[in-house]
Formats: sequence, structure tokens, C-alpha cells
Amino acid sequence: MLIPAVALAAALTACGDDGPNKAEFVAKADAACAPGNNAISTTAKPTNAPQVATASGTAVTTIDSQVTALRALKMPGGKDKAQIQAIVAAIADVSAPTKALQDAAGKTDDAAMAKAALDMQAKADAANKSAEAYGLAQCGTQLKFGLGNMFDGVKNVVKATYVQKAETLCREYYRKSDALGVPGSTPASFARYLDSFLTLTTKLVTDIKAIPTPPGDEATIADIGTAMDAALGKFKDAGEALKAGNGRLAIGLFEEADVANTAMNARFDAYGLPVCGSTGP
Repeated sequence: MLIPAVALAAALTACGDDGPNKAEFVAKADAACAPGNNAISTTAKPTNAPQVATASGTAVTTIDSQVTALRALKMPGGKDKAQIQAIVAAIADVSAPTKALQDAAGKTDDAAMAKAALDMQAKADAANKSAEAYGLAQCGTQLKFGLGNMFDGVKNVVKATYVQKAETLCREYYRKSDALGVPGSTPASFARYLDSFLTLTTKLVTDIKAIPTPPGDEATIADIGTAMDAALGKFKDAGEALKAGNGRLAIGLFEEADVANTAMNARFDAYGLPVCGSTGP
């Protein structure tokens, strides 16, 4: 029995159709991703929580649309298909933390915003790495660039709140410490004064450490915390020496506490906290 030529041609075409080649797919994929990436990249850097919510909402919509468009494209066959599917999955993974950022910003939750921004950055980095390795210039790669601009905005928003809260705590601390009056002239009275001073200072350190850390500034904030602990520790040691009747040791420890306090102030100053630092009362 003879097979009609038209049917044979169609069958052969179907059997040999492995989809577009890599270059063709990359061109189509990047063309699908470019408009959305441009929308994210040209969005103004957010300067407050409502703007973060708006920008992240736009990003979520764009990311989800890109993923839908990419999954609709015909992919090359073989190992390329598995690699592309992994890239698309990595891009899709960026959506969830970006949505979490939108929700956190809507609630003006600095701690949740910071966490979501870090998660978003990590997922965007992973998508960028896999997309770049395949040769994509828009999908994943330019997405990271656009989201990086938003990440910087979130960092600035959370830092502004951090600075405002820390400076307010320091002002209140100085008000309360001034109310303690002048230390007495005897070792016992001075020790009582120092106990009250250390109680106030310990609370200040605890309260400052409880302020949400701006994303990307974890090392700097940790350094400030270490400096606060060092200064407080020296003052506590000096107080213990004083109570033990070891005046000479106490004097030496108070001198070390002054050095530690100066180092702490330098870190506060460098982060834009002058009231907590060297210009405080």
C-alpha cells in the first residue's frame, strides 16, 4: 500500500521536530522578558513602605507574566529542555519572596521587609546565575538588576526607621541617666549610682539590638552590637572591682571602658547615629 506523499512529509516533519535551536529560543525568551524587566528597572527606587509595596507588587505581576510566557514557548529538545525548565523554575521562585515583601511593606513591618528583601535577593541571584550560564541576556539577568534597585530602596527605608528608633532610645537614655544625679563621694554611694547606670545602659543595648536590621547591613549592625557589649562589659567589670574594694583595678577598668566607649561612639557616628555616638549629652 502506498503512503500519500503529503502524509509522509507531515510524519517525517513531526518525527524530526525537536523544537527551536538554542539561539532561536534565547532570542524569543529574551524578547518576552525584556518589556517586564524594563518596567521593573525604570521604577523609581522606593523611599517609603507604601512605595515598596507598590514596586514589589509590580514586580510580582511582571515575574509571574514572564514565567507564563516562557512556559508557553516551544523549547529545544534534549538536555537543553531540562536546563531551560530549571531556569524558568528559578525565575518563578523569585515571585514568592517578592510577594512577601509586598505584604510586609503593606503592614509597615520592617523586620519582615528586611527578611523578604534578603530572600528575594538570594532567589534573584540564583535565577541570574542559571540564566546567565545558558546565555540569556534578559530573562533572569536583567531581572536581578531591576530588583537590586528595589532592594536598595528597602534597605534605605528600613535604615531610616532604624536610625530614628535608635536615636530616640538614646535621647530617652540620656534623659533618664541625667535624672540619676551626681554620684556620691563614697565608694558605696558610687557603687549604687553605677548599678542604676548599668541597669539603664543594659536596657539601652537590649532595645537597640531589638530594632530590625536593614537588609545588607547585617555585618555593620553586628559590629555596633559587639562594640556596645564591649563597652558595657568593661563598665560592669569596673563596678565589680569597685564593690570588691579593689580601687586600683576599678580605675584601670574605667579607663578601658572609656576606650571601648570611644570605639563604640565611632561606630554609631559612622552609621549616622550621632546622638547615640559622640554628640550625645
